[in-house]
Amino acid sequence: MEHMARVAVITAPNIGYRNTGMLTVDLAFESLRRRMGTGLDATWYTLHTPETVPLRECARGTRFPFRFHPLAEHLDSLRDHDAVVFWGDFLHTRHYLAQDATNRLLDFGFAADRDAARGLLNRTLLFADQPDDLLARTLSYGGTILHNTQSDYEDKEYGPLFFRLVTRSHRVWVRDPLSAAKIAHLRKDRTTDYFGSDAALLSRPGDLDHLPATQWSRSVPEGGAIGVFLGARTPVPDWLPAFCQGLSDRLGAPLEWLPWFNRDVPGAVSHIARRPGDHTIGDLLGVLPRYRLVITDTYHLAVNAWGAGTPAVCVGAPEPTPKTHDDYLTLSDVKKHVFHMAYDATDFYLSTREGHGQDIDRLVRLLEGGGADAVATRIREHADHSAAAFTETLASLLGTPRPTLAP
Repeated sequence: MEHMARVAVITAPNIGYRNTGMLTVDLAFESLRRRMGTGLDATWYTLHTPETVPLRECARGTRFPFRFHPLAEHLDSLRDHDAVVFWGDFLHTRHYLAQDATNRLLDFGFAADRDAARGLLNRTLLFADQPDDLLARTLSYGGTILHNTQSDYEDKEYGPLFFRLVTRSHRVWVRDPLSAAKIAHLRKDRTTDYFGSDAALLSRPGDLDHLPATQWSRSVPEGGAIGVFLGARTPVPDWLPAFCQGLSDRLGAPLEWLPWFNRDVPGAVSHIARRPGDHTIGDLLGVLPRYRLVITDTYHLAVNAWGAGTPAVCVGAPEPTPKTHDDYLTLSDVKKHVFHMAYDATDFYLSTREGHGQDIDRLVRLLEGGGADAVATRIREHADHSAAAFTETLASLLGTPRPTLAP
């Protein structure tokens, strides 16, 4: 019987499937697996499974193409796989290990104290106890070390383990060019292209049509609408509601609330109508290519909108200096700004510092004159190039036929 290649996929935990953007990251690996057509058998692992808490209402009943296993309980089984893939997010940054990951392990009773949590994270995400031969068949795609600094590497616990993982892994792609420069320094390799796209972008338009959807996502008004989701990551500045309405008036497209997360509409934009009826996860993704524009403060909504060919106006605050140990750097607005800078898309990135009434004219020109399409094409071309590099490398590592990713 022909051997089916076994790949272990390790992702960030998404409890209750509350975070739609993180779900699109996971779905993108399945999109690639389907398109590769090489019969890969993927086993999914995460620190704590989505079912740790009740599933988000719009995700209930959806048959996702994966089921997660708790990583710590199955760590030894990684060695039975032909390859291991770390997929997306901040999994290897010191601030994530010390903040988000440790706190969640304590919250859900997976560790008795912070020292125990860090020990568990060292074993699961930094492979402290894994042999070199496992690292040699390990890939990492779509992560980021944007906020890592020299003081992180001087941490006697984190530094050596991180350096070993990064330098001995088979191949690494990170989702932003600054992290790519850091990886090049660490691996002492100035010729390899370490800049991959955000993993969510590796789903092409149409790849996620297998997710159940309803009339909710198909009933966009004729001429399009503007999807708005604000207040989740950045406080809504005073000038923004009028700015949204100004864009709506100029484009002749109504504003509507896009419930990317389950949360109340902020008071500042409470006049924006919700679309009636219940929606599914498939609806949240299926509506994106039908929008004329998306306005958001949320990183992965902007990423997915651009990936669907829909321009995103992204709002972010000037970067503050973290004040406490609990100011999560994973939620910093820097990642949003860097993403748009990487693709010459900063016309669409607005700082909360001051009003942007004058930017409406520029945005309308870009939307109506083809500039937004040029940005979307740039993002898509990079994602397709990066997908080909990843799948070719994975196939080579597995000894399977070189895949052809059809358009």
